[in-house]
Amino acid sequence: MKPRLVVVGPLPPPHHGVTISTSLVLASPELRRRFELEHFDTSDHRTIENVGRWDVRNVVEAVGAIARLSARLRGRPGILYLPISQGLPGLTRDALLIRAAAARGWKVVAHLRGSELGDVYRRQPAPVRALLRRAFERLDSIAVLGESLRPAVAGLVTADRIAVVPNGTPEPGLDGRRAAGEAGLFLANLRPRKGVFEAVEAAQLVLRERPGARFLFVGDCPDRSLRRDLAERARDPGGRIEIRDAATGAEKQRLLASSAFLLFSPTEPEGHPRVVLEAMACGLPVIATDRGAIAETVVDGETGYVLSDPDPAELAERMIRLFDDPELRSTISRAARRRYLAHFTQEATDRVLADWLARVAAK
Repeated sequence: MKPRLVVVGPLPPPHHGVTISTSLVLASPELRRRFELEHFDTSDHRTIENVGRWDVRNVVEAVGAIARLSARLRGRPGILYLPISQGLPGLTRDALLIRAAAARGWKVVAHLRGSELGDVYRRQPAPVRALLRRAFERLDSIAVLGESLRPAVAGLVTADRIAVVPNGTPEPGLDGRRAAGEAGLFLANLRPRKGVFEAVEAAQLVLRERPGARFLFVGDCPDRSLRRDLAERARDPGGRIEIRDAATGAEKQRLLASSAFLLFSPTEPEGHPRVVLEAMACGLPVIATDRGAIAETVVDGETGYVLSDPDPAELAERMIRLFDDPELRSTISRAARRRYLAHFTQEATDRVLADWLARVAAK
């Protein structure tokens, strides 16, 4: 009999790392082959701005989730798989879910989809840390998205309970073929923490040197004042910097496959950004900053460029290199595609995830 596996998590919309990851986990043929897969839905289909907030609806739904989970876990125990939160509201709910499952004899694993859990924990007052620590003690294992992210949970669980399970992304169906794109692409939520202001400043620097260049900034920006500020900074008489709403599905793949490179310059901590993997899957060079597991994914000088910080002048210099040298761009493009095929296909990372869960089930 296959082990039971209850996957906790939200589904899109909105589209962000955790909702997309939950969708991919549930769709995994490898997991369905090896486990009796069930979904415990924690979706909140409001905007991304509601994620992790203390509001009445979130509190009511968290209380309801604990009651619903207790009912779901009746019968033969198995494994509860939880994408653990990094904000206090969600983390409080997760701590209660962990304890409820462990009390019923279930094995509980958490998957950290970012890198800020340890910092969030250490900022809490002593009583809150004690509540969270008791929950972490009941985890059978916790996975991080890269070797460099092990410190994000160091001290919260013992080293022998930490695993590395990276993100993957499905084959885009392009077989590595791309159109001869000439636009630089910034594809992320248009927020300061994603480095969007630094990216716009870098684009303006490029345009002074290369007036024929073009840039697309594509992503959600629900904050109207922020969007106005961004539009003002991106103002260009020639329309060479264009700001667009978020793209998903086929439209997102088309953008990736028809651009010159991906510019992704976060200023704050990251996990294993899926957009970087999607770009590599489409054979797109990546210019990024060293946050989360990015430096483990993008090989500097081979599949793109990784900068220590999002300095606009340095970002502009790397972009000009790629704009000016189509042969270099083509070489990096092929290398990015090869690295994706070797390490970050959805099938490969599904096997890593399934193997980790199987080891937990066998203990």
